[in-house]
Amino acid sequence: MNSKVKIGSVVLLVTVVGILFSLPFIIDNSEREEIKFIELIGNYHLSQDEYMKFAHIENQENYSVLSSKIIKDRFEKHPYIKQVDILLSENTLTIEIFEKNFEALLMANGKEYLISDASVVIPKLPKSEKIDYPIINNPSNGADIIEFSRANANTDVKIGLKIVAALKILNPKWYESLSEVNLRDGKDIVLQFSNLNIPVVIGRDKEIEKLILFEKLTKKLDYTKIENTLTYIDLRHSTYLYVGKSNSSNSEQESNS
Repeated sequence: MNSKVKIGSVVLLVTVVGILFSLPFIIDNSEREEIKFIELIGNYHLSQDEYMKFAHIENQENYSVLSSKIIKDRFEKHPYIKQVDILLSENTLTIEIFEKNFEALLMANGKEYLISDASVVIPKLPKSEKIDYPIINNPSNGADIIEFSRANANTDVKIGLKIVAALKILNPKWYESLSEVNLRDGKDIVLQFSNLNIPVVIGRDKEIEKLILFEKLTKKLDYTKIENTLTYIDLRHSTYLYVGKSNSSNSEQESNS
């Protein structure tokens, strides 16, 4: 009797162990994905085709050997992308990408970079679209700037970013019209605005104080009367704003804070 019980117990144990070992295989088969179509949403700075090429999923024939996790990992390696959400429904994989936020377009040593809101230097890729950010140009030691480094490690770039951020806070309209912060390789900094059409020279040091002065005093200027005669605005002196006029005008306007 005891021998029969022992044999029964062994058979039961073998059966349970067999089920446990086969369970992962059964689960794996039941959860096997079948991707036939891929839909990409959320792209802004690059076309869908460019993102798909980066992830090597431009050919539908290859979908059968890919998993949603592999595809997600590939997209998350893209330098423009911060986060990726995926949803597989009825053989269609929907990929929603969230691009990084950028603060400026950096031009240095003949190369172009995007600076993220985390102050990281991101290479500007070919075929990028809608890159409508203030340009930070000609920083000192531009040759030392490398991809994926900290942008604020370069003192000049740090100053440029500070100017961009200050204008965004002081006056959103001036920020939106800011075209370029030309750092001039360590010389006097010059700003260009799309709605002003003349250079604004702020020099070096006390940049934020000068921008505050600029924002206050430009409200007093009647551009409808003098815009055709202006040649520059000079903010190099932190307590004065000088308005240079063309040769057709024989005077220079000075505003005191």
